[in-house]
Amino acid sequence: MQCPYCGGDSQVVDSRTAPDGVRRRRVCNECRRRFTTYELSRPPSIKVQKRKGGTEVFAPDKIVRVLARVCRDRPGLGPPDFQRLARAIEAQLVDEGVRTIRSSEILQRLLGLLADVDRLARDRLAADYLDDTGHLRTDPPPPQPNEPQLGLFGEEEEDA
Repeated sequence: MQCPYCGGDSQVVDSRTAPDGVRRRRVCNECRRRFTTYELSRPPSIKVQKRKGGTEVFAPDKIVRVLARVCRDRPGLGPPDFQRLARAIEAQLVDEGVRTIRSSEILQRLLGLLADVDRLARDRLAADYLDDTGHLRTDPPPPQPNEPQLGLFGEEEEDA
């Protein structure tokens, strides 16, 4: 760290934890002045791309709410387990360096983690998010072929 007074290098004399980070007391190696720096911790800035095109900040509490709903009345699963699974997904994304992720990919990761923990809860989650064809409802619908539309009573419309 450079000294704010002379621009020289500094060394850490004392470190203490603060409510939102770390407070470090430093001394300059050249001018011998002392100064304090604060290192603040902040959550990773992962964006979630929604199905309709918008984005929002990744929120692990949404995963916890979904898990609480699908794991209702399941023995052996509780809020600490939901927090652990949400943190596991967040840790995966941070470790992989993901900056933006589709909501359907988060759901796929959650389904994979739930399969190891509770198969019934995984099936409940899949039932909530799968359509009749087995595709995730969070994915955009597959493109439909452009077929000409029939007239009101089944006859084809004439070109005018």
